[in-house]
Amino acid sequence: MTGGGDMQVRAAPDWRQGNPYQQLLAQALSPLGVDVTFPCGYRRGLPLWRDLRSGPRPQILHLHWPEAYLRRTAPLLRAAYVLRTLADLALVKRGGTRLVWTAHNLTGHDTATPRLDLVFARRLAGLADRIITHGDGARDAVVDRLGADPARITVIPHGTFRDVYGPAPDRATARAALGLDPDLPLALFFGMIRPYKGVLPLLDAWEALGTRRGAAQLMIAGEAPDPTHASAVSARAQHLPQVRLDMGKVPDDRVPLLLAAADVLVLPFAASLTSGTVTLAQDYGVPVVVPRTPGTAEARNAVIADDTTPGPLGQAILQALALPRGPRTPDPATGWDRVAAQHRAVFEQALEAGT
Repeated sequence: MTGGGDMQVRAAPDWRQGNPYQQLLAQALSPLGVDVTFPCGYRRGLPLWRDLRSGPRPQILHLHWPEAYLRRTAPLLRAAYVLRTLADLALVKRGGTRLVWTAHNLTGHDTATPRLDLVFARRLAGLADRIITHGDGARDAVVDRLGADPARITVIPHGTFRDVYGPAPDRATARAALGLDPDLPLALFFGMIRPYKGVLPLLDAWEALGTRRGAAQLMIAGEAPDPTHASAVSARAQHLPQVRLDMGKVPDDRVPLLLAAADVLVLPFAASLTSGTVTLAQDYGVPVVVPRTPGTAEARNAVIADDTTPGPLGQAILQALALPRGPRTPDPATGWDRVAAQHRAVFEQALEAGT
């Protein structure tokens, strides 16, 4: 995305292909005079500093998922990448570019070095001129766990994804299109099937519910990038009654069908500051079951499970299946025009902090 905006922002890493969040934000910022660009390819060594030196220097580096720059899993190599990335960011700032970090997570998901990643996040919180979180609970976690200055944190709601996927059909149409029983209660897991997403604990909870779940059915839909984990999920699911497993990339036009068909969306992730899938469920008025984490404190139409062991998670599923559907109109606070205006204000604060 290019243009003649009066504020130049580089957003990194470029994860637009797998997540519409960055593209929606960039499009909404453009009419406000903010020109958002993305790295072209990956440069070795000091990728962020070298990228910014490859053309006109942007005023702001908007960092989203820094774990993309850590890359390695072996502890010693991971530590080397942590040091490299901190040096990379320090050089970016020394060159006059301000750093804004949206803390989507405290640390990378499924990391083999959580303590090291937490040390990295603390250093990053100290380097950032401004930090954005998507909720009050996430802000508190960034302050408590990372030692960030509360005065440098701004809470901006996660923008809606409804514009990407379109309106939902009625339940009967969705169920028919998916080949599902039109009347049975349906619990849905939707999203990437990765270890931290909690699909195996969900299957354990489903089995533990036994006859208490009645005629309810469970559908698990999403891509499983790790073959070992995919095999474990398949082996666990095939012996359970009333479970349908659809592992594979979910096309965009199938998303409204899944959400229209579901009575509840179950997302038992291990830890999260932000979940775009929770936002998506709220956009479509689907009750959600989520664990108690900093990122779920403000979830609307939600049942909070104390943990993801079979008892609490199963009880939360039963409770959520009894909830009515919420309104099918997105929260105005999640509209991208409002979200973009709040981002521009944060960018302005970062620039003023450097003068």
